[in-house]
Amino acid sequence: MSSNPLSVLKRLRDKVAKNLSQTFKSMADPNFRNYSLGMFVSSCGTWMQSVALSWLVYRLTGSAAALGLVTFANSLPLLLLTFVGGMAADKFDKRKILFTTNSIAMVQALILTVMVATGTATIGWVIALSVVLGIVTAFEVPTRQSLVPLLIQDEKDTHNAIGLSSATFHVSRMIGPALAGLAIARFGELVCFALNTVSFLAALFAIWSVKPRDPMAKAKEGESGSASPAGGANKDKQGSAAGFWAVFRSPGVMTLIILAAFFSTFGMQYSVLMPVIVDKILHGSSEQFGFLSAAGGLGSLMGALLIASFGSRTGLRRRLGLAAVVLSAAVLLLAFSQVFALSVVAIMICGACLSMHWSGGNSLIQQCAEPGKRGRLMGAYSTFTLGLAPFTALIAGWTAEHFGVGSALMFASAGMFVGACIYLFKSRKLDDTCEGD
Repeated sequence: MSSNPLSVLKRLRDKVAKNLSQTFKSMADPNFRNYSLGMFVSSCGTWMQSVALSWLVYRLTGSAAALGLVTFANSLPLLLLTFVGGMAADKFDKRKILFTTNSIAMVQALILTVMVATGTATIGWVIALSVVLGIVTAFEVPTRQSLVPLLIQDEKDTHNAIGLSSATFHVSRMIGPALAGLAIARFGELVCFALNTVSFLAALFAIWSVKPRDPMAKAKEGESGSASPAGGANKDKQGSAAGFWAVFRSPGVMTLIILAAFFSTFGMQYSVLMPVIVDKILHGSSEQFGFLSAAGGLGSLMGALLIASFGSRTGLRRRLGLAAVVLSAAVLLLAFSQVFALSVVAIMICGACLSMHWSGGNSLIQQCAEPGKRGRLMGAYSTFTLGLAPFTALIAGWTAEHFGVGSALMFASAGMFVGACIYLFKSRKLDDTCEGD
């Protein structure tokens, strides 16, 4: 007996609705939804500035090495201060930290706006402001990541909330660069810096309006009643050190650290070289640069939504290893592609793989951490993931400057493939638990 077409359509509709409800269930929490909206607006502006700044540096210098140097200046504080930022996230009010960091970032964007408007922008000033933004980011990233699980009422939804938070971020990564490319082509870089300045108002409002839960309130009361000020400080210091070195004692966490190091060192080199790829390989314009960056954002969104849609963590480690292999192939394709459409596809794949790594890795790491030590563990994890970025930038810029952008991309692809193989070998006996055994 054949099925009624209307009945089939109804079952299909119900299945789609159920899947969508599962994927976006954290958005039902107004606390998480309002925060995500505010940060989305701000992230759009941030990505507009990122694209405009790269194009400004390349326009001023015409040098891949200069691009690497600016990225190095922005990323070095992440290596030196991210763990400190994680400690601060555990010790102080997360909202106040985020409010402060976003306020400083807004001032930085305003200074860039004024300098570009008055024609006083120089590579020296760009480097100095990049250092300031890097310091801000070192405190902002672990704080923002550790805040997300506290914005939802049900801890079982942590995996979904982290995935959606990443997805929201990557939607902005898709929209922001596209708008930047159009704006630069028609009005120059100025409008991007100006819009980013204004966008921070949405972030500041969202940060101050949310009310995160405090699952460690009782534990904090117990600690405060059992230790003297001096003893408490010493205990906190020891706990901080233990929080950092704990990553080395867990095989499950260490495999993620190893993979993240290769992703950071080799997998992200193409992003540093994007203006050079557009100029030297594709012979394109700022408009194409913007759309190519937007393609990376679209791919990142797809990867983040894929992670968010997983009903459980089962098989997540292996998916991350597969993403590393695919990323290696996509970067290699980008090295040989002289067709804009093919480059768009390669960049989309790169974005999806990086997003799967970042969202999936964050999810596994977050669920390995005790609530009161989540900021510290994320700080340690971010130190290894983001902290290698300055060396990534220098390697990418130097290699492209001396051997050509194609050779630089092939080198990055080979390094990523080696990292994928090491990770898959070390994680073959691990499951998706924190301990890994």
